[in-house]
Amino acid sequence: MKALPKIFSFILIIVGISIVTLTKTIEEVIPKLGYTAFQSAAAGSYSPINYEMDLGLNYWVGGICILIGTIYFIRHIAFFQHSITEMKKRDKEFEEQHR
Repeated sequence: MKALPKIFSFILIIVGISIVTLTKTIEEVIPKLGYTAFQSAAAGSYSPINYEMDLGLNYWVGGICILIGTIYFIRHIAFFQHSITEMKKRDKEFEEQHR
C-alpha cells in the first residue's frame, strides 16, 4: 500500500507525456494527411491553414498532469518525508531552547 501513491503519480506523469506526445504527433500529421487527400481528389486549392488545429488545451492538460504527478511523487518520497520530520523535530528543539 505504501507504493500506491508512487504508482498513481507515475501513471499521471505517463498520461501527461502521452497526451503531449500524441498532440504533437497529430499536429504534425494532420496537415500532411490533408495535403495527401487534396492530391488524391485533385479538386480546389490546398492550404495548410485549413488543416491546422488549435490544440493548446491538450498541451495544458498534459503539462498539468505531468506537474501534478511530479509534485505528488516528490511529496511521497521517503527521503523528503524523513527530512521534513527531521526539520520539524529540530525546529521544535530550537523553539524549546529559546523560550
